[in-house]
Amino acid sequence: MGFALLWSRIVSVLRNPCLVILTVVLFPFVGFSAVPFPKLSADYQKEMLPLLKKFCLDCHSDEEQEGELDLERFGSLEAARKAPKVWVKVVEMMEDGEMPPKKKPQLSVAERKRFLGWIEDYLDAEALANAGDPGRVVLRRLSNAEYTYTIHDLTGVKLSPAREFPVDGAAGEGFMNVGDAMAMSPALVQKYLDAAKEIASHAVLTPDGIRFSLGTSRRDWADELLFEIRTIYDRHTSGTGATDKVYAWDPSALDRAMNTSGRVDLKPYIAALMMHRDRLQKDPASAATVAREAKLNPKYFQKLTGLLVADKPSLLLRRVRDDL
Repeated sequence: MGFALLWSRIVSVLRNPCLVILTVVLFPFVGFSAVPFPKLSADYQKEMLPLLKKFCLDCHSDEEQEGELDLERFGSLEAARKAPKVWVKVVEMMEDGEMPPKKKPQLSVAERKRFLGWIEDYLDAEALANAGDPGRVVLRRLSNAEYTYTIHDLTGVKLSPAREFPVDGAAGEGFMNVGDAMAMSPALVQKYLDAAKEIASHAVLTPDGIRFSLGTSRRDWADELLFEIRTIYDRHTSGTGATDKVYAWDPSALDRAMNTSGRVDLKPYIAALMMHRDRLQKDPASAATVAREAKLNPKYFQKLTGLLVADKPSLLLRRVRDDL
């Protein structure tokens, strides 16, 4: 079996793990020798053309083209070399018994052997002549999803630049990122330009460089920074913290963040002071450790501890300390 046909057989059995292993192990050691193209050309004129005219052209000529297959156009080897996939298909159809049709004259055993033998020799020579050539490489664009994720990675902001793009179509393989299916029309080019302008409107110039924001105005940018500040502050305060479940700023986030009471919740701090009172009086420096264990703010807890163990507490806090 020829090199090109053997490869097509290998592809058809890749679902079998055992055959996959054997293919990987044995395939590199299989040797192939190619028939020179001058001999293939002479044999084509001498043997193949008469067989094509006798058994094939009644159904696959310029006029008939049954199954959209025209073999009459291959009047020479040079013409045949322009469509090697056609010859792979011819072999498959002959081996499946579809060509010639059962009601048509059939090739004899010798004729069939010469016919398939020439095709296999030709495909071997073609494969070796083009070894290392990946074929036509399509310059494709990013799919809508790839483009959106790329913008996310570059800006760090979850924008939706492809929302006005047409839906990507799937190619024959069923994938949406195949180059042949990734059309680029003038209208789509304009949509890319519009998307780029919108992305640029989210850029914020800073003394250190450029950052991107979900907002597009100076007010949005200021509100975003205020929201981040209030989010940090809200972690250590009580109230209906609108930022408790908000992980990213949006143009309405600041209004929600303003609903926080802004008061420190003293209950866990007082509870920790009472629970570790003896320990803190003996070793005030352990306040940071106690705060970490109780998941409290260390600086604030150390400040309260200092007021508790101070030699001269203020008149306002004396009674509080005595009660503790």
